[in-house]
Formats: sequence, C-alpha cells, structure tokens
Amino acid sequence: MNSLLSYTDALEVGLSLVKPVCLSVQVHLDDAVNRFLAVDIIADRDYPPFNRSQMDGYAVLATEVNEGTSMKVLCEVSAGTSFEGVKEPNSCIAIATGAPVPNCFDAVVKHERTDCGSEVVTFHCCDVSKGTSIHPQGVDAKLGDILVSKLTQLEPQHIGIAASVGLQNVSVLSKPRVIVISSGDEVVAPHEPPLPHQIRNGNNPMVAAAFASMGCDVVETHHVLDDLDATHTAIEQALDGRCDLVVTIGGISAGKRDFFPDAFAHFGVELSVKGANIQPGKPIIIGKHTNAVVLGLPGNPVSALACSCVFGWPIVRGMLGCKTTLPWQFAPLAKSVKPNPKRTAFRPCLLEDGKVNIPEWQGSGDLSHTAPTNGLAQLSPFDGELEAGTMVSCLAFPW
Repeated sequence: MNSLLSYTDALEVGLSLVKPVCLSVQVHLDDAVNRFLAVDIIADRDYPPFNRSQMDGYAVLATEVNEGTSMKVLCEVSAGTSFEGVKEPNSCIAIATGAPVPNCFDAVVKHERTDCGSEVVTFHCCDVSKGTSIHPQGVDAKLGDILVSKLTQLEPQHIGIAASVGLQNVSVLSKPRVIVISSGDEVVAPHEPPLPHQIRNGNNPMVAAAFASMGCDVVETHHVLDDLDATHTAIEQALDGRCDLVVTIGGISAGKRDFFPDAFAHFGVELSVKGANIQPGKPIIIGKHTNAVVLGLPGNPVSALACSCVFGWPIVRGMLGCKTTLPWQFAPLAKSVKPNPKRTAFRPCLLEDGKVNIPEWQGSGDLSHTAPTNGLAQLSPFDGELEAGTMVSCLAFPW
C-alpha cells in the first residue's frame, strides 16, 4: 500500500509549519512594483474630484439645447483650468476632455454635433440629456474608499493609483529571506568547463531566480559537494537566523551520498513531509527549525522547478501572510497526453489561446523541454491517455 502523502495532504502538512514573518517597511514608489502592500491604499478625495468632461465640445444646460439652437460661447476651458464666470441664459462654454464641468452646466455636447463656432455655436442635435458625456464627481471612488487592498502584489496600475492619492512612499511587506543550497559532486559552476562526466549547475540559479520572482530576498546561494562534513557546515550556517526559508536542491533521497536529511536531523530540523505521491518531485521534504522552514527539492531540474512552484510558492505566500491557495484553473488539452498511472503528475506546459499544450519530455532531467512553457498542468493518476479537449487543472508560473 502506498504510504506517500498526496500532493494536497503534503502541502497542507507543509503549510502547517509556516507563519507570517514579514514586517511593514517603507519603499519609494519607484521601487514598489511586485512588492506586497502592507496597508490599504485609501482615496484621499473623491475620484474624479470634479465633474469631468469626457469629450472635447461644449458644456451646456441640457434643457436649452435643440436642433438648430445657437448659443453664445462664454469662454474656453481646458484641462487644468476652471470656469470662474457666471452663466447667462442660452450660453455655453467650450470645454476640453478632462476639464471640470461647472455646476451651472449639466451636459457636454461633442464638437461633431455642432458647427464648432468659437464665439457663437450652433447645435445640430435634439436629444441631449442631463449628464451626457460627463464623468461625475466621486463615481469612481469616494473619499475614504479602499482603492487597493493590503497584501495586493503591486503592479503598474497599483503604482498609478498610489501616485494619484499623493503617495511618494508606500508601506510594503519585507521580503522573506531565502538561502538556496545546491549539491552534487557531478555539478560544476556555470562558468567552469565540465568534464565528460559532469554537468553545469543550472539548478542553483534557476531556483534562486524562481524564489526571487515570488517576492523573496535570496540572501545567499551555495553549492556543496557530496560530503557529510561540508553538508553539515552549510546547513548549520544556513540555520543561524539569517533567513526564513532554507531551500536545498538534491541530496535528499535514500542514496549513500544524500547527506541533507542527516544534516537536518543533526541540527534540529523536524521533517513533517518526507516524500509525496507526485511526478516529478517524489522525494520532496519539508521541515521546521526554530529559525527557518526547510524545503528540500529533488535534484533533477524539472523536479526542482515544479516543486519550487507547487510547494515553494504557497510557502512563500504563507510567510507573507497572503492566502496560500494557488490560482489553479481549468483548460482543455491541446493534444492528447499520457499521465502517470500511479502518481499525480505536474507537467510543464504552455498555456496559450485558452488551451494547455504539454510538450514531449524525456523525464525530470529534461530541462530543455521547459523552454517554451509558462506553467504547470496537474494530471491526476490515470492508466491510459487523456484525449485532446479533456479539461485539466493548470497553473501559470509565478514569474
């Protein structure tokens, strides 16, 4: 009988170890994009703050306009100016898009429905209603309304809203601090020429970039050889309080040279997840130390990538105090695919034109096939082939 936890159960157990650790800090608006908002952004006045013209045209009193009506044009009001005069009967003002409509007028007639006169204008319309082409004061938001809720990850439109209410600095959450440690005698640094039996270290920069994209501060990255003492030293130093999350890559299976579990036990890490019934990523481990959460990723690169997303991302969100539920959605397969008959499969995929395209792969060591992908498809265990058009759960990468 399979004793491995399902993905759902493994994630639930892992998240039980996580608590919010991020504090509120002030950053300049120029540096706030992608940060998580610590407090609500509140409207400092009505938006728009005045009745705003939506057209270039003439501000009128609607009841005074009929087909062929001619009116005196009192003045021209452009955006950034205002009308300070007094309305006369059967008069109007020329007005630009974005300019404030004086309270003595209740509609705007666009140029195309007039003869565009400068001193006297003739209207060619008979159906002008009160409020026509006016963006009313306060219709977007009222003074005191919440415009952007706390814990929102700030995107350009949020930056624009913050600037609109007069904020130069915003309160955001500090970033979860992460240390990434890869392992393996067969691995050399990207700039080093590998021997025939070696590979370059793509895992370390990939995983560091993944967590940085999730909103983390990757304070250090290291690589350790398959050596017990070196592994112990790396883990002891990583657990000294400098980070909130230690992410290891490789060295967590049952091999004679997989030393991370030994090091975790030696330095007081309690492991709550020891493997999950998933592909790739079966050896995944999650544990808790007094100073940090520990996430042990498998060494195969697709495993490391997938587990960073489906386990690391919700853990990071939990540390930020955000909802940990990931935005899975359903979409149809673009072409048929074979799931794993016994394990939940997380397959890199391309979410495009409303469909899920899962490229062919050669297993969890095949990082090359992920190049065109932008998310993961979750395939439940099934002994057979899922045909094109079958609805599957999918998740866009958080980067």
